[in-house]
Amino acid sequence: MTEPTPSTLPTARVDTPRRFRIPLVWVIPLVAALIGVFLAVHTWYQQGPDITIRFKTGEGLEAGKTRIKYKDVDVGQIDSVTLAEDGSYVIAGARLARSADHLLVDDTRFWMVSARVSGSAVSGLGTLLSGTYVGLDAGKSSEARREFTALDDAPVVSFDVPGRYFTLHAETLGSIGVGTPVYFRRMPAGQVTGYRLGEHGKRIEVRVFIKAPYDRFVTNDTRFWNAGGVDVKVGADGVQVNTESLTAILAGGLAFLTPADSPDEPAAAERSFRLFANREEAIRRQVDERQHYVLGFTESVRGLSVGAPVDFRGITIGEVVAIQPQLSLDSADISMHVEVSLQPGRLRTAGSKSRLPAGATSEDPAFRAFVDQLVAKGLRAQLRNGNLVTGQLYVALDFFPAAAAAHPDWAASPPRLPTQRGSLDELQTTLLRIVGKLDKLPIEEIGHDTRKLLTSLQRSVDETEALLKRIDKLTDGEVRSTIVEARSAIADTRKLIASDAPLQQDLRASLQELGRAAQALRHLADTLDRHPEALLRGKPEETP
Repeated sequence: MTEPTPSTLPTARVDTPRRFRIPLVWVIPLVAALIGVFLAVHTWYQQGPDITIRFKTGEGLEAGKTRIKYKDVDVGQIDSVTLAEDGSYVIAGARLARSADHLLVDDTRFWMVSARVSGSAVSGLGTLLSGTYVGLDAGKSSEARREFTALDDAPVVSFDVPGRYFTLHAETLGSIGVGTPVYFRRMPAGQVTGYRLGEHGKRIEVRVFIKAPYDRFVTNDTRFWNAGGVDVKVGADGVQVNTESLTAILAGGLAFLTPADSPDEPAAAERSFRLFANREEAIRRQVDERQHYVLGFTESVRGLSVGAPVDFRGITIGEVVAIQPQLSLDSADISMHVEVSLQPGRLRTAGSKSRLPAGATSEDPAFRAFVDQLVAKGLRAQLRNGNLVTGQLYVALDFFPAAAAAHPDWAASPPRLPTQRGSLDELQTTLLRIVGKLDKLPIEEIGHDTRKLLTSLQRSVDETEALLKRIDKLTDGEVRSTIVEARSAIADTRKLIASDAPLQQDLRASLQELGRAAQALRHLADTLDRHPEALLRGKPEETP
């Protein structure tokens, strides 16, 4: 047996696996697909929440175009605009950025921003070029929300503005509107954010926002008043003109002030205040106890109006609250009753810082005794002319030591205090008294008797002259010289009693002047009664 040689041995063959290769033409589509998947995942990850906003109208809303902005930064876009099933509102679907998710809370507000001109401001002018957009104001609530109702108008104050809200109660709205400025010492300190009619329809509730740091000056004793327009008052104190600013004249405004003696502790947020009609009414003290009294005047009260001050030696301690005639059937007399509201707490005792009397009222016997002492010393109420130009009167409390004895009538309700006739009225009374005496003078009878006396004197002179002529024929020269002197005296007397003599002319002129003086005094008294300001401005022009 022969051994195999290497050349004759079989050779083993090893098969290697075949590799899969991607054709180069498929590389680009694969890369594009991977990029698309990455972008889709990234977009899905960055995509924010979907929300629904209700609008009253679809004006300015365009799907895919209208943007949603927060502090002028795009945070979303309107995706769809549809009409509600009942047609009462418009539903706008919107998608916001993921970064804006925390802005969508329960009190977040949306509104349509467009160009708008109001009485006090111009807003949204940028939308004339860029188009309208939806504004967003992030709330402070911790509860998330996805459905919202848009506001009719842009909010006056954003949530991120520091300050506090207060409520004012007013009788009427006047010129107040949303956005009306609120001033503190004539500096803009806040705005009116809204108003509504009270629950029972008896007052208006005005909501105001006072921004920091002015809100810390609002205390429990702060007074708010309507400062819109120009406040012109013509009264016993003269002509007064008050206004806060030019904006307040054109668009209205409110103002507030805190009394100097008020506590510095700020008022709590949402506190209610009364809104006064004007500054004078607002700054008047309201904490003092008010007491009502009646003053009876027998003179004319022309020029006295409700609200006129009650003055005590330059200090206003009250005001007139009512004026009405009072008929007395027993005496068949009509007097004018003026009801006044006094604040005796404004008066202080000497050497004491407490008001006098402390907490006293007209029911307090000690206080009544105190007032009785004042009246016994001559305290009286008197009408005085506060302004001769306008003829306005005010009530003055003063002491008249020479006044007749009087006592307060505590049994009346309200109590009645004694009065004193006014100085101008006393002047008119004196003039009328002089005119009355002049009217009683028998001027015509005096003139008639004077003429009779002169006629008798003329007759006596004629008889004496005739007698002297007869004596002249019977007497000598010495007696004749005496007769000549007598004739000279008679001639002088004749000149005095002649119809054209200065004596008679002066007498007639005096009688005429006396009559004209009486007429002038009567006319002066009537003029002062109708026009007290004539003492300053002169006689008023007669109207045809």
